[in-house]
Amino acid sequence: MGLNDSPARLIFPVSHGPDPAACFDDFSSSSQGRKDTERDRERATHTPIPSPSRAEVFRRRAKPSRIKPPRAPMDATAAAAGGGDGTQRTLNPYVTGNSVIAMKYKDGVIMACDTGASYGSTLRYKSVERIKEVGKHSLIGGSGEFSDFQEILRYLDELTLNDHMWDDGNSLGPKEIHAYLTRVMYNRRNKFDPLWNSLVLGGVKKGPKGDEKYLGMVNMIGTHFEENHIATGFGNHMAIPILRGEWREDMTFEEAVKLIEKCLLVLLYRDRSSINKFQIAKITTEGSTIYPPYALKTNWGFAAFENPSKGAVGTW
Repeated sequence: MGLNDSPARLIFPVSHGPDPAACFDDFSSSSQGRKDTERDRERATHTPIPSPSRAEVFRRRAKPSRIKPPRAPMDATAAAAGGGDGTQRTLNPYVTGNSVIAMKYKDGVIMACDTGASYGSTLRYKSVERIKEVGKHSLIGGSGEFSDFQEILRYLDELTLNDHMWDDGNSLGPKEIHAYLTRVMYNRRNKFDPLWNSLVLGGVKKGPKGDEKYLGMVNMIGTHFEENHIATGFGNHMAIPILRGEWREDMTFEEAVKLIEKCLLVLLYRDRSSINKFQIAKITTEGSTIYPPYALKTNWGFAAFENPSKGAVGTW
């Protein structure tokens, strides 16, 4: 080769290694190569499944919370009205009944009250019955908030129904029902949500000593006692002195009615919430009887009633 010969003119045998196509054919012909090729084809034809995000993983692993959500704040109007969760009863009395008078007599127990119910100081309702029969052997009379008295009657209906379902030939007597009412009233008092009532429970039931007459009362805080004659409300001040002076254990029903009417008449004169429409009930071993309402004969011709300010000291 001369000096004028260019390197480009020189032809050298260049070795590029084995043919790639031949190598691929050899690899594909092997068993492992066929498996890898088929796997690549399947991956190419299927849509890849996206992996869950970090937030999704934590959400799946998280357990449900047992913490209750916070209550929504009440506005001033709802809070003043006693709103919110749960059922509210009486925080202040609205529709109230007057005195209940009861006493034992020779054959059983007699009970009486008027049929008025006042909305505040307004005599709103004039035909409200506040004496009810409880079971076979008892009568109940209630003064105070009438809606709470209705709630107590629902309690007693459930109590007597459960007692009746036993079907054992026995039934609750007045002593047992009175004990139940004392527990109910004291329980509600401890919850600072009292039933705003004074209750009188009377009845007659046969016992080991014969016919046993029972008369007891319980007030809104659970204070209770048993007595021969009882009056609630304003009658506790005006009627009890009369009963203590004139009551006898061997009084007939007619004599007991006259004494009860005397007490009711005094309350009609002295209690502004009382009305001249009264109801009397009695209970004996033969059963209970609630008589229809009636009015008493009154006399307003007393000088003190006609002109109460005559002769009074003062300029007015």
